[in-house]
Parts: sequence; C-alpha cells; structure tokens
Amino acid sequence: MMSPGPVTWRSALRSRLPPSLAVAFACFVGLALYDGALGTAWPSIRRSLALPIGDLGLVQLAGAAGFLCSSAISGRVSARVGRAAGLAGAGALAACGLAAYAASPDVGVLVLAAAVIGVAAGHLEPGLQSHVALTASARAMNLLHACYGIGATIGPLLITGLLVLGWSWRLAYVVILGVDLVVALAVLRYRADFDATTPSRESARADRSRPPGPAGEVMAPLSRLAVATALLLFFLYCGVEMSTGLWAFTFFTVARHLALGLAGLLVAGYWASLTLARLVTAAIGARISSGLLLALSAGGAVAGEVLMLWEPATAIGVAGLLITGASLAPAFPLMMSRTASWAGTARVSSVIGWQSAAACIGVAVPSALAGLLIEDFGLGALMPYLCALSGLFFLLQLAALRILGQRA
Repeated sequence: MMSPGPVTWRSALRSRLPPSLAVAFACFVGLALYDGALGTAWPSIRRSLALPIGDLGLVQLAGAAGFLCSSAISGRVSARVGRAAGLAGAGALAACGLAAYAASPDVGVLVLAAAVIGVAAGHLEPGLQSHVALTASARAMNLLHACYGIGATIGPLLITGLLVLGWSWRLAYVVILGVDLVVALAVLRYRADFDATTPSRESARADRSRPPGPAGEVMAPLSRLAVATALLLFFLYCGVEMSTGLWAFTFFTVARHLALGLAGLLVAGYWASLTLARLVTAAIGARISSGLLLALSAGGAVAGEVLMLWEPATAIGVAGLLITGASLAPAFPLMMSRTASWAGTARVSSVIGWQSAAACIGVAVPSALAGLLIEDFGLGALMPYLCALSGLFFLLQLAALRILGQRA
C-alpha cells in the first residue's frame, strides 16, 4: 500500500479554501482599497485640484452611474463571454481607470476616471458575489465581505501614511492599480473554476422578459414587493455605511478639530470594526439566526449614529463610530446570501446584479446629498442626517424580515 505524500501548508490551505474563492477575496480587498481611501484622500484631492468640498458627491455619482450601467447587464455579459473573461476584463478596466485617476489634472478627468472604475466594479462585485453564492456557504459570503472591510481599513491607513510622510495622494492609486492587475491575472489562472458558475444564455435571455422568481414561475404580487423591499434595503444599508465612512474624516478634522493622523486612524478603525465583526459573524456561523442578526445589526447602527450626534465627549463620538461599523458588519453579506432562498437559485445572478446596482446608488446618492447638506448648512447637519438614514434602515429591516421571510 502506498503511503500518501507529505501534506504541505500549501496543499492544506488549498483543501480548505478553493483558489477561486481566494481570488474573489483578494479582489474584494482591491475594490475596498479604492472605496476606503476616497474619504480620507478627498481633502488633499480637492486642495490639489482646487475643488469645493461638495464635489466628493459628484465623483461618487459618476462612479455610481458607471456601476449601474455595468451591473444591470453583468449577468448577460457573463453568459456571453464567460465568468472568467468578464471578471479579468473588468479588473483590467479598473486598472486603466485608476491610472487616469492618479494622473487627474482637473475635475473632468477625475469624474471620468471614477465612472470607468464604477463600470469595472459594476461587473466585478455581482460576478464575484454570484460565484460565491453558488459555490459556497453563507460563512464564505461573510468572509468575502470581511475582505472588503480589510481593504477599506487599509485604504485610509495608506492615504494617511502617505500624507504624514509628505507624499502625494496619487501614489495610493498606483498601488491599488497594481492590486487590480494581479487579481485580473489570477482570475485567468483559475478560469475553469470561475467559468463553472457562468450563467446560461437561456437564463440570461429569460431575464429580459421574466421577473424574479423560481425558474418558469410567473411573478406574484408578493414577489414584486419582496424585490422592491430588498432593493431599497440595500440602498439604505450602503447609504449608512458609506456616508459614515466617507464623511467621518472631514467630520473629525473640521468639526471636532482632531489631528489629521488621529482622524485617519479613526476612519481606519471604523472599517476595522466592520471587518472584525464580519469575521466574528463568519465564526459564529448558524449559531444565531440570520433574522436576529439582521435586526441587531440595524438597531446597533442607529445606536452608534445617535452616540456620534450626542457626543458629550470626543470618546463618546469615537465609540459611536466604532459601534456603527461593528453593527453594520453582518447585514450586507447576510442579506446577499439569503437571496437564493427567496428569489430562486436560477435567478440568483440577475437578482444579485440588481441588488448590487441598488447598493451602488446607495453608496453615491446619500453621500452626495450629505455633501449638499454640508455646503448649505455646515457640518452640523451631517449627524442628524445619518441618524435619520440609519433609522429608516432599521424600520425597513424589520419589515423585510417578514416580507422576504415569506419567500424563503
């Protein structure tokens, strides 16, 4: 009898984590590097390009427009060219957009670059989430979004480190560009694994004429309500998460007069708390029901934002920021992993694409509105606005647990 060969750390890791999942995790880190860096880099960007503070919303809207155009057809593109080719092409496109972003001489190029990056992200996010939803567990989806948190934590630290050293914010986007190129090559290396979850052309064609539901099922009124609820839920969640993360640096440096380095660490702490909480959620697994976790997540976000609004001392405001990040952590991956149970496995790629589009609008529009409120009424308007946004998210989450639960 032949004895098995030695078990190396590489073979052990490969048996635990399929290569395609490792690539998906790395890609989410790269996507989040860009998102996490923007809020911290913005004061430097606007000074170097002589822009008003509210133009951050314009950049966000440009990225959202690109994301929407891409995510709406991501399922059909994957069906036509294959999952791997679509993801690798999107990664290369993101690198081109980041190169233009790093070299931007004015706001026009900056906005165009943001739109190109949005187009790339609009294919990458739903494509990778669909692959994970179809091949792995809810725990893997939590880990995927924990990787987003890791990237979003590193982003502000990268910008802060460069600024403290006296270097340009532009260098950070060159670093992110390199990450995207490496991920694109890795997708091609494991293309067979990604192509295994390519949606069929028949289901892609059906998407144009058939609303969400199990394959062949005519959409019922409850189904329409479920889809509308899910899309609005993703919109509000991303509005709370990204508006808080994007404006926290400006809030603490301008309104609370904290030092640049300390404020950068606080923003990184916000994303780190979100990341750690997602890792804890993944470790807990199914020990706590997803419905209870979602309700606690939304309620905790409200509590954190209220603490930032109240803030009798700086430490209370900092605690509120960290509580908000930790509380929001489980919501997005849990909502995404539950999609197949209420929308039907055959339609998961398309519905996740729509949810990603709604999330993208949630990233851009509430943040842009926050910028307009700040320009008109000052930074004092930021926290009441975020409290209201998180309150709406909490109320809709409670409603969604009933509406979507009936479809599960």
